[in-house]
Amino acid sequence: MPDRANALLALGMSPKPLTPPGAVAALTDRMLVHASFDAGYPLLSLLPADVSGLALRGAKSLRGIRELRRNQYKGVLVHDPEGYSAAAATTDEPFVLPKDHGLFGVSLDDALQAQIDAGATVAMTPTGYFLAGDADPLKAAGDIVTNLGRDDVLFSVPIDIAWLTNDSFPQLLAVLSRIPVPKVILLGGQFDPMDKYRAAVANLRRLVAEGGHVAVFRTDLTAFDVMSHGAFATSIGTGGSLRHVVPFGQFPRASKKKDFSPSVLLSDLMTFHKGSLLADRFANAQQPITCACSACNGRGLDTFLAKSDTFAAHAHGVHIWNSWIADLLSQRVLFERAEWWQRKCASAIDHCDVINAQIEQPGAFKAPRPLKAWAELPAWSPMPAPATAP
Repeated sequence: MPDRANALLALGMSPKPLTPPGAVAALTDRMLVHASFDAGYPLLSLLPADVSGLALRGAKSLRGIRELRRNQYKGVLVHDPEGYSAAAATTDEPFVLPKDHGLFGVSLDDALQAQIDAGATVAMTPTGYFLAGDADPLKAAGDIVTNLGRDDVLFSVPIDIAWLTNDSFPQLLAVLSRIPVPKVILLGGQFDPMDKYRAAVANLRRLVAEGGHVAVFRTDLTAFDVMSHGAFATSIGTGGSLRHVVPFGQFPRASKKKDFSPSVLLSDLMTFHKGSLLADRFANAQQPITCACSACNGRGLDTFLAKSDTFAAHAHGVHIWNSWIADLLSQRVLFERAEWWQRKCASAIDHCDVINAQIEQPGAFKAPRPLKAWAELPAWSPMPAPATAP
């Protein structure tokens, strides 16, 4: 397929992802923090104005956006209406819309305009959850959003992770690539959805490279992989529950009950771990594991044990991925971003053995499947020639 190969080659040699039209262009090359207002507001001073911003969810989201605008905050703000948590998308009703005074339905256009009027940079559709293999609701939703004719809208596409299997992915790509409006993918599954299917990483890369203007929200370090392969924007959740979407109709599963310790980014291994797990693993370590970022100032990463440590864990994570964003955006073209990311992931995998030796616990830390895929898959396919210096 020479046309596809040529298009991927051109994308790989581009200095940044393709910029969407209209107001959505303001999100290009940004990695937002996905949070509730209460969790996101204290982090504002840590967010680089030119490459970050907030994607807010929850009951206080729109009110918080209004408050921030009244206080002259100029940065990027997006409201996630979380329609996917309220209903599955159907062909007749792909969007979850509020009722006006309990009697009359509010139109999709009205719901989107309310977000803009509140001060959101762009509006995000309140889309229901797309169950795996059912393309009709996806097509219907895409047609409705396209026919609005707006250039300040993100079409929210909350999909079950099974859409990224080799059986379902061709249909997903075919449908989304025909929808001209900018799309934001949210991945549904328990725990880390990307860990469930071997093909997920490669197919998500194809989706952001070939699906038109595609962003990926509410994720973890997958944000860096997709921004290295064509996604125009991403968001990372402050906590584990905001780094994926729980499939509609399911309850969120917890790996350990009554554990209020926050998840902590272990930067050398490029993985998130509960603070309680880190405390257990490093309990007898001769050398403590500390972080020198400005949020931690040498604090031990095995000391995030209580719910009261949550903000500190969030601030630590933001500081770490901010430094990575700077490195990613310093690469000259997307192909070089992909190579940089591949090297970084390979180094983290190698460091697992180093950490395990230090704590004298063979196999205590293992590289998760997505990290291995990021390191082992070709950095870019087809492989473009190295960029020449200007």
